[in-house]
Amino acid sequence: MGVRIVQICGLWFWVAFTFFFFVVIHQSRTLFNLTTSLQQATVPSNHSPIPIGLTTRQRMARSQSAWRSSVALRHQMAAAHPSNPNIPFFPAQQMSDFGKYPYTLWDFFPSTYTCPHDLQRVGRLGDGGKWVCGMSLYEAKPGLAVSHPSYSSDSRIRAPTIIYSFGVNDESTFEAEMLARIPSAHVYAFDFSVSRFGPQISPSYSARAHFSKVGLGAKDEYTRSPQFFALQTLMKENKHDYIDILKIDIEGAEYESLDSFMDFCEKEGGGVMPVGQIMIELHLVDDKNVGFERFMRWWERAENLGMRPVLLEVNLLAVTLGEGKTDPRCVEYVWVNARDERSVLLQE
Repeated sequence: MGVRIVQICGLWFWVAFTFFFFVVIHQSRTLFNLTTSLQQATVPSNHSPIPIGLTTRQRMARSQSAWRSSVALRHQMAAAHPSNPNIPFFPAQQMSDFGKYPYTLWDFFPSTYTCPHDLQRVGRLGDGGKWVCGMSLYEAKPGLAVSHPSYSSDSRIRAPTIIYSFGVNDESTFEAEMLARIPSAHVYAFDFSVSRFGPQISPSYSARAHFSKVGLGAKDEYTRSPQFFALQTLMKENKHDYIDILKIDIEGAEYESLDSFMDFCEKEGGGVMPVGQIMIELHLVDDKNVGFERFMRWWERAENLGMRPVLLEVNLLAVTLGEGKTDPRCVEYVWVNARDERSVLLQE
């Protein structure tokens, strides 16, 4: 009887062991399959692992490489054209390396640099709103209890966020939202055609919203009415040696105005533009206004001073309204400064 009990216990032991063994094997295979699936989900088709944990400067270095390739292609395309392209639409041409197809000026200047942080649209949809690179970083900066700050602090965290806005008209949703969302923001707006901000600016922001009825130009014109000033002059008068965000929408005057500022940056600014990022609307009237060679020289001066295009948005408002314009002659660009050591965008 005792032997029989031992045999039965031994049989149950092997049954239990076998069951446990198969359960363990099954769970191990399930875990292996799950791990493999997760690995495959993070590996692209060429089986190269997706890099994670890149620093801001590493992401900017990769963007720099993509931007350089687009610059080389820009010159290659321009050289292949029998006589420099016209603005803004170029007719289809037989080009040895590119075939026959129509293209526009903006195809030569794509936004091939990548914003190293979040990219958010601020202000109303359509005309008036702007895209901002790294908006969350500006929002995270603490506010300062000063009404007219100068940008002289060495600390990017404690310094105010200085925003210059040229071309306000009666639409200030961009400026209003920047003031509402960025506690450290001080907006300096300039427009010779109106006397104040648009109605969107709340009186509660009056200590941080500064308006001047003047225009942006290539030189200082004190005797003109209203007066016009170069950007470097306005910065000096406001005791600013740095602008975090510069917004420009001045209906075609941007070329001469920025040329003047770039002269200043090249001579006195050490070859770097003291601006973190620029939202600019570019306007083209016809080839006599700004020819291709003139535009490319102007654009590449900005690039030489550190500016890189991270976004291009075609403004089709004039076409939509049926004003007799059928070409995409107005575009919005966002440039970030890749050589700017004071920019909040370089923070990790």
